[in-house]
Amino acid sequence: MLYKRLYLPILIGVAFISGCATPHLEPDAKYAPVSPPIVVNKPQNSGSIYLNDNNLNLFETVKAHRIGDILTIVFDENTVGKKETKTEDNKTSAIGLANPTVFGKAVTTDPITGNATSNAGAGWADGLLRGLNTSIESSGDFKSKGKSEQKNSLTGHIGVTVTEVFSNGNLVVRGEKLVTINQGDEYIQLSGIIRGRDVGLDNKISSSKVANARITYSGVGLTHDSNKGGWGTRFYMGDMWPF
Repeated sequence: MLYKRLYLPILIGVAFISGCATPHLEPDAKYAPVSPPIVVNKPQNSGSIYLNDNNLNLFETVKAHRIGDILTIVFDENTVGKKETKTEDNKTSAIGLANPTVFGKAVTTDPITGNATSNAGAGWADGLLRGLNTSIESSGDFKSKGKSEQKNSLTGHIGVTVTEVFSNGNLVVRGEKLVTINQGDEYIQLSGIIRGRDVGLDNKISSSKVANARITYSGVGLTHDSNKGGWGTRFYMGDMWPF
C-alpha cells in the first residue's frame, strides 16, 4: 500500500517535468524549398558531336529566375510610426434678465425690505413682485491628449527559393531559417513577390522591394519565455481585468 501511495506523486512529478520541457521548432512545411520541374531527357543524336541541350549561353545571368532557384533577401526594415492628438474645448454662457418697466417706469426691489417698488407710485405693487433681477451663468472646459509611438528595425540575410514564376516575370519567393542557440530556438520566415529585374548581379534583393511581404521573427525556449510575464501578470494587464 505504501508503494502505491508513492507512485501517484512520482507520476505527477514526472508529468509536470516533461510538460515543462522546452519544445524545439520543426520546419514549417509551407516554407519548404520547392524542387524544379523534372526535365525528361530528349533522345540524343549520335550523328553529331554538338548537343544543343547541354550548351551554356555566354550571356546567361546567374540571377534567380526559375522555380527552385535560390536568392538572398537582405533585411533593411526600419519603420517608425508616431501619432499624437490634442483636443481642447471651452464654452461660457451667461443670461441676464433686467428689471421690467411698467408705464415707462422701472420696477425695482427695495434694498431694505426686498419688496417690489416703482417710481410710478410708492407701494403700488408692494409685496407682489420680489427678486426681479435674474442672471444665469455656465461654463465648461474639456481637454484631451493622446500620444502613440512605435519603432521596428530588422537587419540580416535569409536565403529563399523561387516557388512560382508569373507570366510577367515576377517571382514568388519563400524561405525559412531556424537557429538554435543554447536553450532557445529562433526562427525567421519570409514570403512575398519580387520583380526579376530588381535582383542584383550578386543575386541579392532588399526586403523593401518585396511585395505582399510576410515577415515573421520570433522564437521559443527559455530565453523567449523569460521575456513574457506569468499568467497572473497577463491576467491583470489584459482585457479580462475589469479595473
